[in-house]
Amino acid sequence: MITSKIFHIIQQQSISKMALFLSICFIVLFRGTHVEQKEITWDVFGYYLPLPATFIYNDPLLENRGWVDGLNEKKQLTGTLYQISTTEEGKPMYFFLFGMSLFYSLFFFIGHVLAGFTGFAQDGFSLPYQLAMVYGAIIYTIVGLVYLRKILRHFFTDKIAAIVFVLIVFATNYTHHLTLKNLETVNVLFMLCTLLFWNTIQWHKTFQFKNLLGIGLSLSFMILVKPSELLLLLLPLFWGVFSRKTFKEKLTLIATHKGPFVGVIALCFLLFIPQLMYWQFKTGHFIYDSYKNPGVGLDFLNPHLIEALFSYKKGWLLYTPIAIFGLLGFFELKQKNPSVFPALLLAFFSSFYLVVSWTEWWYGAGFSIRPLITYYPLLAIPLGYFIVRIAEEKKSVQMIFGSVFILFTAFNQFQWWQLRNYILDPYYTTKDYYWATFLQTSVQPSDLKLKAFQRDFNGQQVFNNQKDYTKHLAFERNFNELAHSIYQSDSTVEFALTNQFPYQDLTAKDHAWIHVSFRYKTDNKGEIPLFAMMLDRKEGNYGYQVFDLKNTNTWESVSFYYLTPPIRSTKDELKSYFWKRSACNLEVDDFKLEVFSPKK
Repeated sequence: MITSKIFHIIQQQSISKMALFLSICFIVLFRGTHVEQKEITWDVFGYYLPLPATFIYNDPLLENRGWVDGLNEKKQLTGTLYQISTTEEGKPMYFFLFGMSLFYSLFFFIGHVLAGFTGFAQDGFSLPYQLAMVYGAIIYTIVGLVYLRKILRHFFTDKIAAIVFVLIVFATNYTHHLTLKNLETVNVLFMLCTLLFWNTIQWHKTFQFKNLLGIGLSLSFMILVKPSELLLLLLPLFWGVFSRKTFKEKLTLIATHKGPFVGVIALCFLLFIPQLMYWQFKTGHFIYDSYKNPGVGLDFLNPHLIEALFSYKKGWLLYTPIAIFGLLGFFELKQKNPSVFPALLLAFFSSFYLVVSWTEWWYGAGFSIRPLITYYPLLAIPLGYFIVRIAEEKKSVQMIFGSVFILFTAFNQFQWWQLRNYILDPYYTTKDYYWATFLQTSVQPSDLKLKAFQRDFNGQQVFNNQKDYTKHLAFERNFNELAHSIYQSDSTVEFALTNQFPYQDLTAKDHAWIHVSFRYKTDNKGEIPLFAMMLDRKEGNYGYQVFDLKNTNTWESVSFYYLTPPIRSTKDELKSYFWKRSACNLEVDDFKLEVFSPKK
């Protein structure tokens, strides 16, 4: 009797609400029981840095990086301080924009108060800060899920909405990045994308100012977190536009509401003032690109489409195969709801193209292609229409696809388990290693040799496996054609004996060790000269490394090994030169450059 009543009550409930409730329970429980000792580290450290700098270390503008160096040396928060950029004058400044620190701020203050009450160090990084950040960020996850369900219910029946909801949460890389990685940008961006989407729907129904403001604020905060999210403006801009007539109607609609539009733009502009003022103070420019890393950036003409979709390293469709049905669903979306098809198509695929145009297309140690999670609220709609189509088919077809959905969900969760247990490698998985560990619950020692070349994160790589490489001579100069059979540089020259070679002429592999040897002598009495090596491209150089030379007036033989950095383009050039930091004469002979390329 009681059992039947409970079953009857369950039957009366919304299935999508139950899916939402159970998903939240899982995320809260899982995240709450998986808190690391160092949650505020790597990129998160960079996003978070303005808060302790301003409210604890009295350095809101980051004028002195000494305290950051000392803090990192003590707590080992990050391998290198790439989170600090520099101005053109070499002064330190924040690498990231202020967006994420705004979303962290409430939890930072809660952690600060708790640290004071509990006797922990009020240094911004003790246990209360870590816990407040982790548990607080779950709020953003919950908000994102609530609005995802609301969006799905706008388009679909409760049953279809529940199926899509479960597939987005548990059959993709969503679960990994919204639990263990909930302090990263994708948590906030997913939430903001759902808010942008929902307010877009509502404004085009009611034209209320609050929804227009919701669109503006959601998009503005997304840009403050990650400027490239500006492309999501295409969603509200083209919503309801599917013909020349509807395009003209949209322009008329905007003109009719120009007053509210101007008001929202003005209010949203206020959000950017702190960031603009900071850039102006530090650099003299209201707009400044602090992402100063020529080795990483956008290459619009060379998108990594195949790698991002299918590679064994991070291929989206390999690790998140349910996305295939979302992509196929765009055909169904066009047929069943043509009025929103252009907006979703433009917003999703333009953002997708930007993501795969990033040279570091694998995006660190994530599971599958991390940034695409932001756009899952958009992908959920074509996925839903694909399922609607399947629901219209006969039972046997429904059962086949239902089985595939369950299989893909289980497969995704198993691979996530493999990642958490260090079976799948987030950096170095290759085709051979992937298949050697496919559906395995442990790794054999012999399998480890199948991984890709591994770099350490502090840059202190040692070349100790020459047997795995082939060597060839790329360049040699004995200077016999000169009168004195040596290279001579007088004291008026600061940079001497510059050589440049296109990377593609040196090796066809993804990395190489460069062995440089020469003899030299100098009459230098000041700062010691250096020998520098790097990769060079139009935007600047990267992989910069210098080797110290001695002040010696007798011939000295030296040799160095240089590991090439991750190559942005094979057209980039390996560059080397001598840097005489003090005025001096320099003589060089027997200059030789050898390339060690991996055999596999």
